[in-house]
Amino acid sequence: MGLMMLAAMLSMTMAAVAKELVRELPVFEVVFFRQLFGTLLLAPVLLRPGANPLRTRRLGMHGLRALFNFVAILGYFTSLGLIPLAQITALGFTSPVFASLLAVLLLGEAVRTPRVVGLLLGFAGALIILRPGFETVSAGSLYVLGSAASWAVAMTCIKALSRTETSVAITFYAAFLQLPMALVAALFVWEWPTPGQLGLLLTISIIGTLAQISLSQAFREADSTVVLPMDFTKLVWASLLGYAIFAEVPDPWAWIGGLVVFSGVLGVAYGERQRRNRDAGE
Repeated sequence: MGLMMLAAMLSMTMAAVAKELVRELPVFEVVFFRQLFGTLLLAPVLLRPGANPLRTRRLGMHGLRALFNFVAILGYFTSLGLIPLAQITALGFTSPVFASLLAVLLLGEAVRTPRVVGLLLGFAGALIILRPGFETVSAGSLYVLGSAASWAVAMTCIKALSRTETSVAITFYAAFLQLPMALVAALFVWEWPTPGQLGLLLTISIIGTLAQISLSQAFREADSTVVLPMDFTKLVWASLLGYAIFAEVPDPWAWIGGLVVFSGVLGVAYGERQRRNRDAGE
């Protein structure tokens, strides 16, 4: 639970730094340096003696994952410059909801009651946050939802890849294959970053990597239903950082909708745990 809370804090800290960066540099360039430094940070792991961790026969699937991962990061970073951090975080909770739907449609997983309830709660929560008909749905909100949907496709690819690929290979190919995509896009709007901006770009890469390590270790240490509730602390950190750094006043509808979405995510996780326990007992 502590590791999940740490991952949530690190993720929101990275988002706050990135939010400042996209005010000064083109989004494509921020994404490029995020992937560049992320790839370089993996180099020590890849250079260790032993078996080749990058051996793969599924380069096409890695490429598909990288493409949707790139779209997700681009949408997320773009939204940072448009809407409050707390609203971005609340809408971001819809990603596991999209992933659950894709698991049914693409991977042929069974349609179970907890999953249906979770999907309904997820989309209901998103409507509470967006309030279409009462408020104009902003471009920033649409970017976040597009990012969440794209990340859900990426997670579905990861789930398929994890059956045959190592975690190192999955992580490396995602970062490495996104580099040319980000570079080509960044060249059209390139601005040379200052030394201070380069330091911040390196910072978000380090923080983002540490957040991923903390997240992975949290799921290794305990069941998802134990650690997943701590992920909701992202909204707390997003509200605090948004207010302290950017003078953003938290929207109560973001909190209410985020809680509804997260209840659906937790319900799906709990239902899957119950099913696994029943299967193990048979």
